[in-house]
Amino acid sequence: MDSVQGRELDRREVLRRLAAAGAVGWASPMIISSPASAAGVFTAKCAPGVVTAGAPSFSQTGCTGTGTTITVTITFAGPCRCGGVSTWCVQKNSPGGVVSSTTPTISFSVSVPISQTITINGRVALGCTDRDGDRQFAVYNWTMTARDNGTACTTASSVTPVVLTGRTLVTSIACPSLASMMPTSAPATSTTRSTGTRPPG
Repeated sequence: MDSVQGRELDRREVLRRLAAAGAVGWASPMIISSPASAAGVFTAKCAPGVVTAGAPSFSQTGCTGTGTTITVTITFAGPCRCGGVSTWCVQKNSPGGVVSSTTPTISFSVSVPISQTITINGRVALGCTDRDGDRQFAVYNWTMTARDNGTACTTASSVTPVVLTGRTLVTSIACPSLASMMPTSAPATSTTRSTGTRPPG
């Protein structure tokens, strides 16, 4: 045992001498009893919680023999684990033009050809601030579908729930880019051939 300790002391002495000669760097061991979170490093326990989407609501604002126009409203929710103000960035990317919101609720209009289903997609980000002032966003892709049922105008439209995928974490003061991360989906044609007419009603 003594010989092992002696070799260890000899090794440390050699390192000190080399450091004095400029050959190696030497730093005495340090014990940190209460480390503080360094600025610019996000505290994991303060990361945004899981983001969810409520059931989308819609109102039909147009109905003709060739299709319907609906206005869809989606409300997202999610916690900031360390409290503080939540920062929301929501965007509808396709189809049609981009629509953005800085609240957890977004509304937009889409047109649906008669007897067809379209895919609607976008992105949502929830930003939370940790104990040392850094802000981290949880970013998701979201998607849903809307359908023109080909029936009378009173029952012409329907939508599916929002699906959230691809959670990623981004440290940023401002909202991260919400540009589409997926190709724009073409309308999925139903098995019912579009005739350009709609039953009366």
